[in-house]
Amino acid sequence: MTSVLLPEGELRVARCDMLDKLIAVGDGDAALLYLYILRHGGTDGSAAARALRLSADRYERAAFTLNNLIAPTEKTKAATDKSAEAPRYTGDELRRARLDDQTFSGLCDAAEGITGRALTEGQLRCLLTIYDYLGLDAGATIELLSYLKSEKGTVRTTDLRREANQWADMGIVTAQAAQQYLTRRADEKPLSEAIYRALGADTEQPAPKEQRVCRFALAHGFPADAVELAVHRTGQKQGHKSLDYTLGILRRWDNAGVHTVSEITALEPETRTSAVSAVPAAVGQTPAQPTDSATLAAWEQDWAARVRSHRRNTEE
Repeated sequence: MTSVLLPEGELRVARCDMLDKLIAVGDGDAALLYLYILRHGGTDGSAAARALRLSADRYERAAFTLNNLIAPTEKTKAATDKSAEAPRYTGDELRRARLDDQTFSGLCDAAEGITGRALTEGQLRCLLTIYDYLGLDAGATIELLSYLKSEKGTVRTTDLRREANQWADMGIVTAQAAQQYLTRRADEKPLSEAIYRALGADTEQPAPKEQRVCRFALAHGFPADAVELAVHRTGQKQGHKSLDYTLGILRRWDNAGVHTVSEITALEPETRTSAVSAVPAAVGQTPAQPTDSATLAAWEQDWAARVRSHRRNTEE
């Protein structure tokens, strides 16, 4: 394996802290995308997706994961650098763009309809930057404006600029791509909220580590009750909440190919203590008898043994 480290040919330098984050998050698509960006010095969404053989959905998820692995200070610096590179449109350029470019003029009219007021010069400059510099077409920008209006009740220039940069980084530059992305995001919202509740997080403002666990659960197909079971087992082992430990449990289950509670408990049966403590008895309800728990555990162990045997036979 050390042969891959021989300094032959053209070299690229990868940051160790970024590699550590990619290893920790365990997202193969994001790691491939990072290697592609290193190799080519940047990324074009459609070209990268084709080269890596990723569907649009997998590419968007990988880009989202990779973008969120950047440290806050790095994100701020990147945003500052991008803003510094953006053209400094003069007032005359803004007016000419709105008068001479019919597509951009239509975008401005749509933006005023969505916001309910005339565009200020700052808003007009932000829109032209998105349209002319970031490369989002008019349809994608209108989808973005409508999304911000429905989610936040108003369209602030700072929110518009931040989201537009993220969309451009993910290659979401057409109306169709924007609609697909927003549909998937809307579909995932109830599940992500349920996962945040399982983690004991604020669904409106989850902490960064909570977002990380949620992203992993969504990307690898863990339902909310499986995350809740991981949180419960974290408390049993650690005696306190530990999102890193919970994420480690989810990674172990993902490596074992189990994701639902029934699959997990078949492979790793709940002990009598954990089963009883996981579901407290209601007032006046008779606790489960030890023989019942023992019988259930034996049945689950037999099931797990058959699953492992089937897996070995399949591999052979």
